[in-house]
Order: sequence, then C-alpha cells, then structure tokens
Amino acid sequence: MLDLVERQQALVERRSARLVPWILFSWGVAWVLGYGALWLTDGLRPAFALPGGVAMSVFFGLFAAAVILSAVLGARSDRGVRGTKESAFTGTVFGIGCFVALGGIYVVGLQLAALGMPVMVANVYFPVIYTLVIGFIYLMAAAVRRAVPCVVIGALLIGVALAAGFFAFPTPYLVIGVGGGAVFVGGGVTTLAWVRGRAGARR
Repeated sequence: MLDLVERQQALVERRSARLVPWILFSWGVAWVLGYGALWLTDGLRPAFALPGGVAMSVFFGLFAAAVILSAVLGARSDRGVRGTKESAFTGTVFGIGCFVALGGIYVVGLQLAALGMPVMVANVYFPVIYTLVIGFIYLMAAAVRRAVPCVVIGALLIGVALAAGFFAFPTPYLVIGVGGGAVFVGGGVTTLAWVRGRAGARR
C-alpha cells in the first residue's frame, strides 16, 4: 500500500510538472524578443531604429501571449488534482498579491513621472523594478510551494535586475532581455530534464 501511494504521488508530480518547462520557455521567448524589441528602438542607432509603437506592440503582444499560454497550461497541469481549502486560500491571496504588486509599480511610476522623473530614468526604472519584483515573487512562490527551482529563478532574476540598474538607457532592456530570458530558458531545460529523468526512473 505504501508503494502504491508513493507511485501515485510520483505520477501526480510528473503530471503537474510536465507542462512547466513550456511555460518557462514561453516566458523566455517573451523576455528575449519583447525586451529585445524595446532595446532596438535606440540600441543600434544610427544604423537601425525600431519604431517605438512597433516595439511596444511586440512587447505587450508577446507578454500577453505568455500570460494566456501560462494560464492554459497551468490549468491543464492541475487537472485532476484536488486541492484543500488551505491551498485554495493561499493560492488566491498569492495571486491577488502579485497582481496588486505589479499594478502598484505602474501607479508609482506614473506618480514619479508626474513629479518630474525624466523619460530616460523612467526607461530604466520600469524594466528594472518589474524584474526585481518578479524575482521576489518567485522567491515567495518557492516558500509557498517549497520549490527549490523557484528559489534559483527568483535569485537570478533579482541579480539580473540589480545588474541592469547600473546601465543607462537602452542597455537595461538588453541586459534584462538576454539575462532574464536565459534564466527562464535554463529553468525550462532543467525542469524538462528532471521530468524525463523521473519518467525514466519510473520505467
């Protein structure tokens, strides 16, 4: 009976984790191409400059696609898993907290702009602070789910954000795009290898 319980637990873990790599890959692509597009607005002048409207459309389009894909794959990975009231409460509070934190960054940025924050400073503030907060969100997710990979991803994102803050516009977009994208892709590769390794061990 104990062996049966352990087998079922391992099966649930693999089913829940098998779609996580593709969620991370989608975010890796969104960060590299999205922030890369923002960097191209000024990063290769005078040889080339991507129009600001086009860059913003690419950025928000890729991030919206990543959000939708993450929601769909996340729902599929949790299918058939019964949660408790405690886990539902934790998930709800965590999700609302993340939404409020990310929205609060935008509101504070608007307030700073109204107080006279230069555009060049705003172009550094927004990508750096968003990356920093997302890194902390991953650390909180690690604490809630007891997931070591989230600790690594969160710590690396915080490091990328702090490093990007030392550069002037538009370099932070390049640092965050390449560095953050590499963190997500690396996390996806590691998780995929773990899932396949567990599946091989099970066979």
